[in-house]
Amino acid sequence: MSPPPPGTLQAPIDAVAAAQLPPGEVPNPDYARLYHAYRDAYGSIDRLRRALDPPARTLAETDAWLGPEARAWGGRLEENRRMLHRAADRILIDLHAALVATPRTIRRV
Repeated sequence: MSPPPPGTLQAPIDAVAAAQLPPGEVPNPDYARLYHAYRDAYGSIDRLRRALDPPARTLAETDAWLGPEARAWGGRLEENRRMLHRAADRILIDLHAALVATPRTIRRV
């Protein structure tokens, strides 16, 4: 299960909205940093997931390399592709979890 797109989450508080906050309350800079990191990662994670697709496609769809060594290497390539997909998903899941656990505002002391 993939986390939701950034547009479905509350954006960081901008200057106009910050002026409307109760006295002593300010936008949380950690929330803004996490939101932007999540948005950037979400936007580029598919490129990461597809990083090993070209060599896998070349190996599977052409006679570029044949034989037992090619099959063994192809098996390792497929396993690495699966690991890369899981790692990409984990990045988004962890960033999303940190973001939703972080308050948008904090109390100024």
